[in-house]
Amino acid sequence: MAGKTIIVLVGPSGSGKTSIGEVLSKHGIHRLVTTTTRKPRPGETEGVDYYFRDFDEMKIKYFIEQTVYNDNRYGLTKAEVKNKLEKYDYVHVSLDQNGAKAIKEAFPKEAFVVFLQISEEEMIHRMKLRGDTQAEIEKRIDFSRRTNELVPPVYTDLIVENIEINTAAQEIIDHVTKNTLSH
Repeated sequence: MAGKTIIVLVGPSGSGKTSIGEVLSKHGIHRLVTTTTRKPRPGETEGVDYYFRDFDEMKIKYFIEQTVYNDNRYGLTKAEVKNKLEKYDYVHVSLDQNGAKAIKEAFPKEAFVVFLQISEEEMIHRMKLRGDTQAEIEKRIDFSRRTNELVPPVYTDLIVENIEINTAAQEIIDHVTKNTLSH
């Protein structure tokens, strides 16, 4: 799909993936909606926040990638990517490192992986600010250490230090549009 870009936001918990994604959306870059088996939280909307499905509906053949987190399955469908790329030149999605690798393999020309860099200290600070419990924070820190989540994957296209959300989002937009316009 020539001229199409999938901005894949990757980074540890608290790195700002969701917040930067919201700014990208405000700039007209549409979000790829992922699918989950978890129940909707208050205020979440089907097809906007997630596609909410039963476990038996998440057949691997329909997905680019899937992951299990807190006993729930999450994934990005091939149909979601195809449908959005038919409509839009730029889309974005937040994924873990395995998901980013899978989309990079499935869409090597379109996928543009952005690693949101954050220190462990800042990660803890931000999780406290958003109201995570001490147990949740310890679990996430342990996970990030075990999975090397604080280190950019080798297939990263851009590393952004997220100090201020709007600045980080603009850096991504500038880099992506410059790169796609120069091809």
